[in-house]
Amino acid sequence: MSGIKLYYHIISPPSRFALLTCKMLGLDIEEVEIDLLAGKQYTQEFRDINPTQAVPALVDGDIKIFDSSAISIYLVEKYAKDDSLYPKDLEMRTKVNERLFYVSSYLFPRGYSIIVGSIKGTMTEIPQDKINEVLRGYECIEYFLKDNDYLAGPKFTLCDLFLWCIMESANQILAIDENRFPNFSKWLNKVRNENEFFELNKKGADFHIDIFNKCLERNRQQAEKNE
Repeated sequence: MSGIKLYYHIISPPSRFALLTCKMLGLDIEEVEIDLLAGKQYTQEFRDINPTQAVPALVDGDIKIFDSSAISIYLVEKYAKDDSLYPKDLEMRTKVNERLFYVSSYLFPRGYSIIVGSIKGTMTEIPQDKINEVLRGYECIEYFLKDNDYLAGPKFTLCDLFLWCIMESANQILAIDENRFPNFSKWLNKVRNENEFFELNKKGADFHIDIFNKCLERNRQQAEKNE
């Protein structure tokens, strides 16, 4: 298993999702950090590994995978000792897929647009319409957790892991209102308390949000100069 290489950066929630999947499976991997802030994801060398020029990317022998959900599913399917993170039962697996894909296709892109608007754009405040879109996602997560301890049922699975990696960042920008979203708030505290990799996830999220806040302040100062 020493032939597995994970290309990532700790500030990226999808990167943390792939990285924590590796760690939860106890895999011996080579971690290759791609310096996003220096634009190293745009080199031809990395493009040959990941045509989308984003992190994460995984190389396992001759296999190259670039999507974090695809990476995590692949790793569990190939290396997991049991199916707890990704159930083999069709009904349960479908529910995990459903919620994993919702997190990746709805919630993550909404948060990403806010981050990019600050780091690569000129955003000085988070627009209300973007806040509303994220809150709509929170409402869906709240409903998923209405009768379950975790997103897809009674056990922690890949959809929970990805959501957790996103929320350690997102909760610092738009905190979960425990009165409005009690199930979601309870879930986040439960996952934090139960997972041995909390500090690693939080370290990446703190770095992520520190950059966001600094860029937001930079944009504000520039806007004041332009007035």
